[in-house]
Formats: sequence, C-alpha cells, structure tokens
Amino acid sequence: MSPDEHITHYLDAVCRHLYWPCYRVRVRRELTDHILCHATQLRATQGLDEQEAVQQALRALGDPDALGLSLRQARCSLRALLPRLLTGVIWAAIAACAVYLILILIPR
Repeated sequence: MSPDEHITHYLDAVCRHLYWPCYRVRVRRELTDHILCHATQLRATQGLDEQEAVQQALRALGDPDALGLSLRQARCSLRALLPRLLTGVIWAAIAACAVYLILILIPR
C-alpha cells in the first residue's frame, strides 16, 4: 500500500465517526496537513523513507476510531448542546409572550 493509500484509509476511519459534512472536510484537511508535516519532519530528522515516515506519523496520532469519536464528542457534546437548546426555548417563550401581549393590546 502506498503512503497516500495509508493516509486515505486512516482519514476514512476517522471521518466515519463525524456527522457534519463541512466538519468532516475541515478535519480531513487539517489531519492531512498534520500527517504530511510530521512525515516530512521525520524524513528530515531521522532519514526515514516516505512510507515509514507516514506510518510513524499515523501511529503517533493513535487509533483512528478513538480519534474520530473524540472529535465527534468535541464537536457536539451534550454540555455544548444543552445550553443552546435552553437558550432557544427561552427565546421562543419570550417571543410567544410578546405576540400574546401584542394581540391583547390591539383594540378590537
């Protein structure tokens, strides 16, 4: 397998856990850049060939499934979702009260 195929396989495994397409594209781009930069650094400092440098860079990132799950939790955790949901409910209640008051104050 070529280094590009290793990177593609790893990124596919990571992105399989991400739901939002735009987030998936951004993560894929950033991870690709990180992997290639790390592999270039390994080739320059340790004199590794391209394939071994890419494999070491991928090993440094760890398990792709664990990374994908961590990225998904960081993007849409319950701690981040709950305040947004609560804020939306509060604004909906304020809007409903405003509409009710406007309807009562309009003379018939």
